[in-house]
Amino acid sequence: MQDSRVLENLISWKIKVPLKIKFFLWYLKKGVILTKDNLAKRNWKGDKKCCFCNNDESIQHLFFECHVAKFVWNVVFVTFGIVPPSSITNMLGTWLRGFNLRSRKLLLIGATAMCWAIWLSRNEVVFKQNKTNSYLQVLFRVTYWARFWSQLSEAEAMQLIKSNCQRLEGVIMELYNRRGWNFRSRIEQ
Repeated sequence: MQDSRVLENLISWKIKVPLKIKFFLWYLKKGVILTKDNLAKRNWKGDKKCCFCNNDESIQHLFFECHVAKFVWNVVFVTFGIVPPSSITNMLGTWLRGFNLRSRKLLLIGATAMCWAIWLSRNEVVFKQNKTNSYLQVLFRVTYWARFWSQLSEAEAMQLIKSNCQRLEGVIMELYNRRGWNFRSRIEQ
């Protein structure tokens, strides 16, 4: 049991992402990222509601239970057949155990990009008073960051990350197209 915890801690520090993102992941795991519930523990008096759905904001809610997070994780499930993690502890632990070490690192880069994209989208709404981001914007942010960070990886891993981002974008566009949103006509205009 102790060996698996050491491996879980090491893998999050060994993935090929910027140091700032490794700290973000570490803060998530420690449960200290400044979501509204954590701010309230520090005597912050602001609104404790999630900017996406008006439920109480917590790490668990924002990254796994909010309708934005659920949609984003479910698109990953539809695209790759990977059951979404249920929590940060699950994402950094048992969720990864069914994969070999190389796959774990690549999955963790993608999952970290997912959390980072949700966090950035949330912060835009909270601090810049932007309208709520669409699911599409969050998902394309995921692929942007995963591609960007892939440049830190070896050539084979970089190509795999990029091709998976392209696959995810294809599924995203197809889902939206089926719902009547014609992304091609908007891009071509």
